[in-house]
Amino acid sequence: MGFFPPVFRYKRLFYLMVPIVVELAFFENFNPAGLLGPDVKKLKRRWDVANLARLLDHKDLQVQYEAAEALGNLGDERAIDPLIAALKRDEFSGVRWKAAEALSKIGDRAVGPLIATLQYPDEDVRWKAAIALGEIGNPDAIVPLISLLADDDRYVRSRAAHALSMIGEPAVPPLITALKRSDAGIRWGSALALGKIKNPLAVEPLILLLADEHLMIKAEAASALASIGTPALGPLLGFLKSAKGETRMEVMSALGELGNADAIEPLFQLLENADDDERKEIADAVDAILIPAVEPLVRRIRNGNPRNGCNKH
Repeated sequence: MGFFPPVFRYKRLFYLMVPIVVELAFFENFNPAGLLGPDVKKLKRRWDVANLARLLDHKDLQVQYEAAEALGNLGDERAIDPLIAALKRDEFSGVRWKAAEALSKIGDRAVGPLIATLQYPDEDVRWKAAIALGEIGNPDAIVPLISLLADDDRYVRSRAAHALSMIGEPAVPPLITALKRSDAGIRWGSALALGKIKNPLAVEPLILLLADEHLMIKAEAASALASIGTPALGPLLGFLKSAKGETRMEVMSALGELGNADAIEPLFQLLENADDDERKEIADAVDAILIPAVEPLVRRIRNGNPRNGCNKH
């Protein structure tokens, strides 16, 4: 360095600094600390959808995650296609889920692309798209989600049913109709969804489903009726009088799941003409009703105070 006059040393330093300054100016979206990673918060403040969308393909998963979250919070429809691409492309479930969540925040404008994604080959993508549609709650998704109840993957079917339950009351009439579909998965998923929605309109159709040929569907119908609760008691007791064979025992089981003490006397009235299998089913149903009600009292008695559960000393 001693061979160069001071002016040349300064010029040399200047020429070394120029490329660095230009580089930093070009990547102005980087954080102030330097090249430590993109400044997602700054991009969000600037409503820079284009650069946030590019970050969905960043090599750092955390950056992808934050970019997806930022795009969802902005709610800009320009982010829909990049987020759908990230949902389909990304093999990491966390980023996929964040993309689906972001699409649900964008809302109704994302419904069409999400419905199209329900047919994607990867089951992880299908169920995440279904849940996003459930979060949005747009009735346009009801029929496609009911079709997804026929999916080959059981988890996809259950998530589609959950999504339908999230949409709620608008889904009730189509789901009741779907209880008559030939596909067992659709009947099962529709019963599951109706049990979550708990609309009394579903009681009669669900009772009829207790005669289904598939055990898992009968069990789901019984669980759904139990979830609906008291509105299901009268129709179940009415159906109990006319039901025969296995269907009659399914009604007994459903009454047990319902857990209403008003069913005990009608069940006992059947004992006289019941066969051995029916007697066992009646006993199981009565146990299911009584044991949850009696157990707290038994515990209090054992603890020494049947009134308030406190021990006497």
